[in-house]
Amino acid sequence: MKKTPIILPVLCLLASSVLLGCSANPDRQPTRMPTDAELEQYNASVEPEDRIECRLEKPLGSRISQRVCRRVSSIEEVSDLTQREWRRTTITNN
Repeated sequence: MKKTPIILPVLCLLASSVLLGCSANPDRQPTRMPTDAELEQYNASVEPEDRIECRLEKPLGSRISQRVCRRVSSIEEVSDLTQREWRRTTITNN
C-alpha cells in the first residue's frame, strides 16, 4: 500500500490562505447608505437631474426589499433604455 504525499495539498492550501489574507484591506470602511436628512440636504444644493432618490426594491429572486439610492438622471436613462428595448422586442416578435 502506497501512501500519497500530503505535502502538495497542504502547500496549496497554505499558499491560497496567504494570498487571501494579503488581499484583505483592513482600512476599508463598509459603504453606508445616506440618511433621509443627508439626502434632503444634498438634494437642496444640486440641480434637479443630479438629485438622488432612494426607494425600496426587491432584487430578482428575493422577497426581501433593499434600499437602493440612484441619481434621477440615471433612473431616467435606464427607464428610457428599458422602454426602447421593450418596444424593439415587441415589434420584432409580432
